[in-house]
Amino acid sequence: MKNNNEVKANTKSANPFQPTTNGGGANLNMRVTFGADASSEWDNCPRQVQLLLNYIHELGGTATLKQLNDFSETSEANFWGRGDEIYNQTVSKITGHYLSRLTGATEWERKNLKGKAEIIKIVR
Repeated sequence: MKNNNEVKANTKSANPFQPTTNGGGANLNMRVTFGADASSEWDNCPRQVQLLLNYIHELGGTATLKQLNDFSETSEANFWGRGDEIYNQTVSKITGHYLSRLTGATEWERKNLKGKAEIIKIVR
């Protein structure tokens, strides 16, 4: 029986099912746009989610998470961090963490944001 390393070595170039994330987060090829509640719940969202929405807007209203990650590293107007400290998590990692809440599938449990709210929508 072959071990996992042998199988990887033999199939890596032919394998179309390579992971698109590294260490968590959402799929980097996932394309997102504004959800129905993005504007009305803007003030109630966590800062990282507000920055995510701002980046989507800056990129024309729809973007992949890879584009959002890249933009967060170069955006001078909206720093991906608080004060002068950069966030440890990438945009895709935050999106992955909040995904079920961001898409309105599960409820938020924040002081000012309770219940379901569609903040972002996944598009094809």
